[in-house]
Amino acid sequence: MRTDNKINGQLNDAGSEGKVQRHVVETRLWLQILNVHRVIYTDLNTALADQFGLSVPKFDVLSHLYRYPEGLALGELSRKLRVSNGNVSGLIARLGKDGLLGKENAQTDRRSFRAYLTEHGRATFEAALAVHREVVSRAMASQSSAQIDMLTEGLRSLSTGSGRDKQSGDIADDIKD
Repeated sequence: MRTDNKINGQLNDAGSEGKVQRHVVETRLWLQILNVHRVIYTDLNTALADQFGLSVPKFDVLSHLYRYPEGLALGELSRKLRVSNGNVSGLIARLGKDGLLGKENAQTDRRSFRAYLTEHGRATFEAALAVHREVVSRAMASQSSAQIDMLTEGLRSLSTGSGRDKQSGDIADDIKD
């Protein structure tokens, strides 16, 4: 017999049958998140590469630097992107070679530098952002705004409930209208 208990206002399944059922629905949710990510990521990567020669990771770097016109130090950018300094270094080198960003030594530490968008980088990002929005909108066209809001809140609750986003901030909170 299945029993449900409320803890902190949340419904929790009790007993071994409830735990098995809980694992099944958690796994289904996880696989669906991966599936949605795969579909949208693939479409985004293709569109950005075809039109701008950008990958999604390069777009992400440009996106963060766009929000910080004064530039960001490598470590700050790594934390915001949630990737290693080595990954960011490679992306910065390739984007610099493409003329999309520049680097300058940090005033306080000659060994570190700040990356910033060039005018060409800013213009490229703004054009790529329009394509990004189009691809994401097309992927979500079958959902109402209310459904999207509900899904967003549910996923935000999952990410903040894990404790991981409390330290680094919610990426979605950086998005402005």
